[in-house]
Amino acid sequence: MAQSTRGKTSNSNSPDWLDVDVPNRLPIIPLVSSVLFPGGVLSLQVGIDRNVRLLKNLPDDQNLIAAFCQKSGDKENPRAEDLSHIGVLAAIVQRLPLSSDRYQLFLQGRQRLELVQMLQSEPYFEAKVREVIPRQIPKTVKTDALMQKAMSLFEKLVESDAKYSNELLNILRMNVNEGADTFADLLSSFVNFPLEEKQLLLETVNPIERIELLIDYIQRDLGKATVDRELQRQIQTSIDRRERENYLREQLRVIQDELGDTNAAEREADTYRERVEALPIADEHKGTLRREVNRLAQLSPSSSDYAVIKGHLDTVFQVPWTEKTEDKLDLAKAEEALDLRHYGLEKVKERIIEYLAVLKLKGDLKGPILCFTGPPGVGKTSLGAAIADALGRKFVRMAVGGVTDESEIRGHRKTYIGAMPGKLIQSYVQVGVNNPLIMIDEIDKIGKDFRGDPASALLEVLDPKQNNAFVDRYLEIPYDLSHTLFICTANVLDSIPGPLRDRMEVIRLSGYTETEKLHIAKKHLIPELLENHGLVESQVTIADEAILTVIRDHTAEAGVRNLERKLATILRKIARKVASGDNTEVHYTVENKDLETYLGLPLFEHEYAERNPEIGVTTGLAWTQSGGEIMFIEATRMPGSGRTTVTGQLGDVMRESVTAAYSYVRSKAAELAIEDRMFTDHDVHIHFPAGAIPKDGPSAGVAIATCIASVMGERPVRHDVAMTGEITLRGKVLSVGGIKEKVMAAGRSNIKTVVLPEGNRKDLTEVPVEVKEGLSFVFAERVEDVWRATLMPGHRMKSTDPEDDDVEDRAEVPQEERSERR
Repeated sequence: MAQSTRGKTSNSNSPDWLDVDVPNRLPIIPLVSSVLFPGGVLSLQVGIDRNVRLLKNLPDDQNLIAAFCQKSGDKENPRAEDLSHIGVLAAIVQRLPLSSDRYQLFLQGRQRLELVQMLQSEPYFEAKVREVIPRQIPKTVKTDALMQKAMSLFEKLVESDAKYSNELLNILRMNVNEGADTFADLLSSFVNFPLEEKQLLLETVNPIERIELLIDYIQRDLGKATVDRELQRQIQTSIDRRERENYLREQLRVIQDELGDTNAAEREADTYRERVEALPIADEHKGTLRREVNRLAQLSPSSSDYAVIKGHLDTVFQVPWTEKTEDKLDLAKAEEALDLRHYGLEKVKERIIEYLAVLKLKGDLKGPILCFTGPPGVGKTSLGAAIADALGRKFVRMAVGGVTDESEIRGHRKTYIGAMPGKLIQSYVQVGVNNPLIMIDEIDKIGKDFRGDPASALLEVLDPKQNNAFVDRYLEIPYDLSHTLFICTANVLDSIPGPLRDRMEVIRLSGYTETEKLHIAKKHLIPELLENHGLVESQVTIADEAILTVIRDHTAEAGVRNLERKLATILRKIARKVASGDNTEVHYTVENKDLETYLGLPLFEHEYAERNPEIGVTTGLAWTQSGGEIMFIEATRMPGSGRTTVTGQLGDVMRESVTAAYSYVRSKAAELAIEDRMFTDHDVHIHFPAGAIPKDGPSAGVAIATCIASVMGERPVRHDVAMTGEITLRGKVLSVGGIKEKVMAAGRSNIKTVVLPEGNRKDLTEVPVEVKEGLSFVFAERVEDVWRATLMPGHRMKSTDPEDDDVEDRAEVPQEERSERR
């Protein structure tokens, strides 16, 4: 399309161009980059095939067409739905053929039209249209005021923006008395607004609303023009000032050379030379720094290279090359400091004390790379700060969760604009010593994209045999990281790359027991929260039973973050009572009966063991992020054709466990005294309750097999027995994970006996003694061992192994005696 020209063709005294009968069917020419207004003139070149066909087929005596703006779609081949619904009746003023397939067209806008129905798209657009009659606005004080304001703003826009000609002002002044509608259309055709805004002006039929829109748009463009003009003035002023400073600085240099005086840059370079010689680095790297200092002395401070070199040198001098803190090697005090800050976590504390012991005997030790892994809220990050305090080292936390750029670790090359060292060197600069404790937090959430792999960059950092010469791209000088104690934290290990995981000593932090949470709340959380809320111990007492109820019914977590929030909620309500003075009671005691007032109804319900044995119901044990839970598995059979249905939102692994368990039970049907027709003539439906919660993993295998054996053999399952373990098609019971959390869940759910794989016998050492005291344990090597401990007499179970005779009543034998017999 060619550039458009606009102008008024008549005045209100003789509006012949308005007195036109609008045909109800008109050919349409789409406008791609312009909007034609009533009274406006538009010049455009027509070259698109459909529009050329329109002009060729148009009779010589017909000069009226419809012009609609194309709002979307292909410019070369628009569709009917791509056109706006409001357009203009246009008169063809002149049609000049430029070639066989191109025309120069001059259109004059007449009246607004509404596209009612598209009648044809080929060989050109033709549609049924309807005239849009603008509302007649009488001349009022408000109308005149709006028109004068629009006129004044447009005058300012012409003065501030060179794109507008003064001739437009003259045309507008000549037509200002034509009425609000004509004035608004004329001004709309003059302004250079975006296509969407001009189309909105065309679609705004009410002249007053159209003028108000014009005022808003012109004020916006005036603001932009003012900002652009001020910006250009500032740029020119800055250029003039820089040229003046360069001229004066050059004169000053010549004068100083004549007087034999050195300039300030040279004096600064001398200081840098002295500091370079004092650095404990290799001569080859000193040589590189010397060359940078010499170059700095020759540059003007206004030079961009001057700032780059100076920034690099300053960073090199800020890095702690030799500064270090002395380790506290008193093992008793270190152990006391760790116990003061954290309850439990004995394995972690033991590992730190071992590190201190070796350091005390040897005098020097390469820092180990520890990785604390566990669910959120168990104290991984705060434990790092406690370890630093116990060692007497400075602590810095380096968060890498969500980092996707390798340069965040290795730094940027100093030649880049805005270059800086990586997070690692920045951490050393921050603490000012070369042997801090650096905690790399959330290492399992590190990312990777086209800018590199930060996890690969950490391979060198976390290798004690390689990190004594780590090179940051910004420093370009090897830096010794081996004196640093690195501690990483992660929620899961699966997302950490294997080579990186291999460099770390993994210490697992499982969830706290209820007893541990009670101690943590009483010794750490409540005293700290009392202080934060302006209360003292003499004002508030929270009973142990109340704390335990909060732990059980108002939180579901492995750590203590939500417990801290709930206790804070209680103390806030008490603080409000104390501050308001409504209650004269000076001491508040929070007991179980008060929790509903402070916290509302319980948020969580835990599963508890059934009261009576049932056929087709077994109790499994599951591990979750918030600890362990018991899990019921239900099965029922019905007449059918041997199909198996599984429900409960299960993952692939768990579904495979159901298939393996069903196959094994069927293979042992004779030993279970189950007729084969029970499998061929019945369907089995196995359901895992809490269907909204996803479930997966192989550890429910023994519970599924027992459930199927119970429903097919019509034998009840002991309601006070919970079990866990993976099964194979040969009937072996394989060890599983999460034993501590699962046993603890059984203990708080009124379970009396726990069936575990024989391979997990060693894991019971991690279970607190108070939990084990109320439970008896059966260790199974085969599925038959589980069945003998869980299935109650119905049909007598046959045995093919004489040695299994003493296993039948194994669940009733005390644990100590079972161990002796085994």
